[in-house]
Amino acid sequence: MNSHLAPYVSIVLTGRNDNFGGDFNDRLCAAVAYNHRLLTDFRVDYELIFVEWRPVAGRPLLADLLRERVAEVSPRLTTYEVDVRYHEAFSQNPRIQFHEFIAKNVGIRHTTGSFVLATNTDIYLSRGVVNLLARRALTPMVLYRATRVDLASQRDCTNVDDGTLSDPRNQLAIHVLEPPFLTDSSGDFLLLDRFSFHNLRGFNEVFRAATLHIDANFCYRARAQGLLLTDTGLNVFHVGEGTFDAQRAAYRDHPHDAPWGADWCKQILYENPPNWGLGDAPVVSVGPQRFRLEWDTRAVPPLVALRGVRAPGFASGSVRVLP
Repeated sequence: MNSHLAPYVSIVLTGRNDNFGGDFNDRLCAAVAYNHRLLTDFRVDYELIFVEWRPVAGRPLLADLLRERVAEVSPRLTTYEVDVRYHEAFSQNPRIQFHEFIAKNVGIRHTTGSFVLATNTDIYLSRGVVNLLARRALTPMVLYRATRVDLASQRDCTNVDDGTLSDPRNQLAIHVLEPPFLTDSSGDFLLLDRFSFHNLRGFNEVFRAATLHIDANFCYRARAQGLLLTDTGLNVFHVGEGTFDAQRAAYRDHPHDAPWGADWCKQILYENPPNWGLGDAPVVSVGPQRFRLEWDTRAVPPLVALRGVRAPGFASGSVRVLP
């Protein structure tokens, strides 16, 4: 990658060193290493943005562990550690342990690529997706989606290869995309030009009582703003069924206790403030390609900010203001 030129694509990930699910760190490192090899083989000019949200006191940063364990990705890796106080300041639900999409907004705000792929830490890209990036034929104002395929769990994710991913015998579930909003498992693959991501002001920061469906909510907003949503016809892969799918049955009778918040009307649109993605937070360099977002109350939005909340008109794709 030429350090003097902006990359073609920025990949945004987020996490923290709590080893969520018992093997989060291993899954992150295995997927990053695999994707890096594939992207490098196809000569994709990319950067990796990792946002450490709500860092765990007394533990090394996950960003630093990632640098140590996947050293080959370090030249492309830029990390942002977010002051832990922002988590509580943003929260409208004390049960939520991690504001994934606000963290992704931080990353999106600091990307330099022409296009931005917001995805998750344990997603494996397919050769088809990487070939799409390598062709450099993406179009602005088009939100590209890919289908998530869940694979049989395996203890050693370092052994995952293209044959394992593409073998239908290993597939447990396929999350089919249905038009026009293409929302199923959308947080695993949202590819859009950086200008449009910034014009939309990222993911919903107005409603912060749940992390559930915030990704789908972005798809509704993108279409309401006139963007084209397109199914690439390509796959990304996830080993296992995912934390939400594995745990949601345990909260079926008391959904308000769930760590992702209760279900809500994901079709409601939103309008983030201009300082979305902690735009007013002081950013301090703490090392090569390492940054920390320091605490500043001016970076925190009001607890309730309903200006611009709207509901889409599904028949025409138009938008009406709620009474």
